Amino acid sequence: MLAKRIITAIIAIPLGIVIAYEGKLLFLAVILFITAVGLYELRNLMLRLNLRLPPLLLYGNGILFPIAVYFLPGSGQAIWLYVIVACSLLLCLTAIIIGFPAYSPAEIGVSYLGSSYIGILISYLLLIRHMGPDGFFYLLFLLVLTWTYDSGAYFAGIYLGRHFLWPALSPKKTLEGVAGGLLLSVGIALVFQRWHPIGTYFDIVALSLLIGAFSQVGDLVESALKRMAGVKDSGTMIPGHGGVLDRFDGLLFSAPVAYLYLKLVLFR
Repeated sequence: MLAKRIITAIIAIPLGIVIAYEGKLLFLAVILFITAVGLYELRNLMLRLNLRLPPLLLYGNGILFPIAVYFLPGSGQAIWLYVIVACSLLLCLTAIIIGFPAYSPAEIGVSYLGSSYIGILISYLLLIRHMGPDGFFYLLFLLVLTWTYDSGAYFAGIYLGRHFLWPALSPKKTLEGVAGGLLLSVGIALVFQRWHPIGTYFDIVALSLLIGAFSQVGDLVESALKRMAGVKDSGTMIPGHGGVLDRFDGLLFSAPVAYLYLKLVLFR
């Protein structure tokens, strides 16, 4: 399993960086593919909980968000996103009537939550990439720090792990793993700061800790979903890693936090 993880990372990471550097339609296409597969995996998890999510609502809403973020003008992006989120909510609520009695309110609600969970959160990768001429660097920083935290937590947990973080959700996650991941993230962030300063050293350390911490939260959220569904992995697409959600769960949470810190703290 470790060998598969390493081989997959050696292939996928450089490819992902090249696609992120392109930053245009190819990048959008990859984001939409990840979104669609993630929604498919989430729908399968919910089916194991006897929740039938309406495909049109789930996939339609989920894919709509990244497309809107990419094509909407930057000046009015926040307002238009609010409009799209509101319209998506209204559509889901109306579907209770249109789909009556095929789908329960719970199933409609989970469809909206699921499409927002993946569709909205992954859209922040596009928002970061388009943050001016340094957008690629900010995105690279986020990707590397998220992967660094994951790798640091994985290896520190294997070799140093003694105290479990949350056994009911994820029996292999340890406090030592969290500490190892955060320390490695800070170290790599300081290397980035020497190469291409983003803000003060306080900012770079704070941002790296936030990325690592929320990456862990994202991992725990997905672990809870898998635990409730009674499965080990969300899918089998990525050798050594499981499914798309298994690989991108942390990034779904770290991306919005990184964007908000950059936008509201560093560039306010």
